Amino acid sequence: MDQKTLMSTLHSATARGIQLIPPAILSESIGSIGLKDPLTIAPTATLQECVETMQSHRVGSLLVTDLNGKLIGIFTERDLLLKVMGKVADLSSRTVADFMTKDPVREKPEASLAFALSVMSHGGFRHVPIVDQDEVPIGIVSVKDVVDHFVRRMLDGIFASVDTIL
Repeated sequence: MDQKTLMSTLHSATARGIQLIPPAILSESIGSIGLKDPLTIAPTATLQECVETMQSHRVGSLLVTDLNGKLIGIFTERDLLLKVMGKVADLSSRTVADFMTKDPVREKPEASLAFALSVMSHGGFRHVPIVDQDEVPIGIVSVKDVVDHFVRRMLDGIFASVDTIL
């Protein structure tokens, strides 16, 4: 669908009083939006390895796990910018353990989207690791993932409503 048709559909839906965002969407679980597989690294990985991994996978964060696979930290673009750049000359000489955010906030897949958004908003971060009962990462959710899910659900609802009206 082109942008002009999309905008026309949105205007038509709002003019008819169609609710754009289903109220139940905020109570949906994080796991229901389709978790991205997390990229994990060892705490002994060099900053150079982290940057190369983030660039090659086009991601903004890496989860740091111990030998048992349990989450012990997260390394993000913000960590790189605020803690590393301008302070570390040789990225291959330092490990991520020195610069990661230790013991990050994490959630279970059953947590609601509303709760996850609240946690991200209050904490000022864009990524939340999702872990299983053993604290092993099973996914990661970003603010963008949640917004994309909202938009998909909103469009599904609009198209269903418009189809029933027509």
